[in-house]
Amino acid sequence: MFTSLLMIMLAQGVTPDSIIIGMEGPANSFSVDEENLGMHLVVSHVNEGGGIHGRQLQVVSYSRGRDNPVKQAVDNARRLVEEDDAFLLFNFGGPAAVQIGAYAMENNVPYLFPHTALLTVDGDRHVFTSFPRYAGESRAMLKYLATERNVNSIGVIHAPNIYGDYFRQRAESLADEYGYQFVGAESLPNNPSTAAGQMERLAALSPDVVLMALYPAGARKAIEAKAALEWDVRLVSAGPLTDEQYLNVVGGEAEGTIGFCHYPDPNHSEVPGISRYRSLLEEYYPAHQANRYSLYGYIFGQLIVEGLRRAGEDLTQQRFLDAMESISNWDSGGILPPVDFSATDHHAQEAGFICELQDGRFEPLSGWTTP
Repeated sequence: MFTSLLMIMLAQGVTPDSIIIGMEGPANSFSVDEENLGMHLVVSHVNEGGGIHGRQLQVVSYSRGRDNPVKQAVDNARRLVEEDDAFLLFNFGGPAAVQIGAYAMENNVPYLFPHTALLTVDGDRHVFTSFPRYAGESRAMLKYLATERNVNSIGVIHAPNIYGDYFRQRAESLADEYGYQFVGAESLPNNPSTAAGQMERLAALSPDVVLMALYPAGARKAIEAKAALEWDVRLVSAGPLTDEQYLNVVGGEAEGTIGFCHYPDPNHSEVPGISRYRSLLEEYYPAHQANRYSLYGYIFGQLIVEGLRRAGEDLTQQRFLDAMESISNWDSGGILPPVDFSATDHHAQEAGFICELQDGRFEPLSGWTTP
């Protein structure tokens, strides 16, 4: 009887010995699966150390397939909250984040760090966002290309959704401001068999650079098509596509790609936070290669743990949100610039840095840059 009464008094997703975290299951997607692996890395380490105020972190997850994945992701998030009593939702990135963000706000559920910059909610209690927003990233990149690389013309190949369309529109709308010509754009399906036609049509327009606002499968096809055309054009990667795992192809055809990096090199950087990440990766997932996506899940998982610890033993969702908003000058060990939240600012990271793919690694061309 006492245990039953105690369970009733506790907040949603909180038991005397656990905290339920809702996230996605295996998705057959490199980025999603690696992001979630990074979060599982944090969960394993925290639980082995005794949990948070004596409670273990319990992950509940459901997978989404390739048929109507946005709807499946939203349905899974609802199921986690309404059937599994998840205390919080983690990630659920991509276009689905926009709908899940609205759902979280309507239902008073903490929703933390979706891997997207499409969700730009400011001032809402329930949503915390992660890496630099596309508005700032695209402005910083296009300004750099025009002013530092003397780019006179830009073409775009993009995914046929809100992510791809956004970068296409930014390349077109900022052309007059930065003094380059937007020559045109081509749409490419998310899992194409080829990008030959799209790249051939862009090549006929002779842009100085081609901006790729694509998912990994599409980007590889675009790079392969560039090689087949023997087209010596510089590529530019947009958003989360800026990752060696995606752009290194046989023959080095992506060499020289310019991007906007969010984090130091996970395999070679010696900043303390990344050294710690690699050490834990080796401990819990031996022989698993470090990458920017599992690093994402790791570092933003650490921020969630910081909030849960600050919230104390009498854990509720509102106390957790208060605790998150109290984080100031949080030190990630060099993975991110110092993180500050407040009641009106739930965005973890504004700054990134311009980088270029050199010898298979993205090398920094600037320091932390706040667009």
